[in-house]
Amino acid sequence: MDREQQILSLIRRNPFISQKELAEQINISRSAVAGYIASLTRKGSIKGRAYVTSDEGSVICIGGANLDSKATGKQTLRLAASNPVTVTEACGGVARNIAENLAHLGCSVSLLALTGDDKAGHWVLEETARHGVDTSPSVMLRSERTGSYTAVLDQDGEMFLALANMDIYESFTPALLHEKWPHIASTRLVVVDTNLPADCLAYLVERCRAESLPLFIDPISPEKSKKLPDSLQGVTAIFPNLAEARELAYGGKMGTGTEGAVPAEDRSAEAGRLAAAIRERGAGHVFITMGKDGVFYSGSEAESGTQLAAIPTEVVEVTGAGDAFLAGVAYGVLRERNYLEACQLGLAASHLALQTSDSVSDRLTAEELNQTIQQMRGHD
Repeated sequence: MDREQQILSLIRRNPFISQKELAEQINISRSAVAGYIASLTRKGSIKGRAYVTSDEGSVICIGGANLDSKATGKQTLRLAASNPVTVTEACGGVARNIAENLAHLGCSVSLLALTGDDKAGHWVLEETARHGVDTSPSVMLRSERTGSYTAVLDQDGEMFLALANMDIYESFTPALLHEKWPHIASTRLVVVDTNLPADCLAYLVERCRAESLPLFIDPISPEKSKKLPDSLQGVTAIFPNLAEARELAYGGKMGTGTEGAVPAEDRSAEAGRLAAAIRERGAGHVFITMGKDGVFYSGSEAESGTQLAAIPTEVVEVTGAGDAFLAGVAYGVLRERNYLEACQLGLAASHLALQTSDSVSDRLTAEELNQTIQQMRGHD
């Protein structure tokens, strides 16, 4: 760790630390500390008196920012056949979607993503910034094409097939994350998706653990879940669905992928076993999303786990519901709610997302979220 980042980490833990204490802890002169602090101030990493870190209370989302295409069937879809569909294009990517959701909720949020220096890349970052996300940490690569994701949905809005071109994310490196670390360390929460290569995920998990920086992870898919390090010490919370949880817990050996036919009570029992296994790997809080059956949570506030019911919803489309759920939980945690309360906010955010065909619901605001929570309580 270089000196600037050592100093920033110590200041983040104790904004009132003196230059003398900083000098003693990292064994350099006080005048050298003053020079590093002046440099960090010029960069905008710290500001104000008492070395208040910039963007205190904010969140950075690291990972995918794509051009999304959705093809929705006009009739029952058939493989190996021509299917009539309606096609729409939008900004997408798990990290990008979570960032936009958080911006809708009034959070100070930035995005660290890779795009190509192409029409799609410029459009995705411009649209994301228009919704209130700071995209300045993101990087455009001239030699790469912006990531793309094509979802094929059935008439009911359920996923039928998805196609992804995410080669650009192999250009993420630990060196890039190291370069961006002053910005990352100045936030209160890091959210990452598993579009990143395995070495980058290991770097973030270890670095966040070492610096006590809260880290949320969206595993995205069973296959991409394999990129996570064996030890999840340093992962504050992880958000798998059942298939991803099976991969995280047992290498995908449990379950057949036909969980829709399994009784809800059996799936809840399985979720409890999976959550326990994932926590044994070191994750602090585990949220296993189960569609219409809600969420199974296991963590410091429910060691043995608890099932939280989904809000009854007339589903327009499922795409984006998981991103909204994670954003709702993050919003709750940033607002000092406990994890069970934050989970309720996540369920409310997911409920709103399910009612639109957009990846991010325009209805998702802090006021709408709280009204949904009140309606949930009124029906209890």
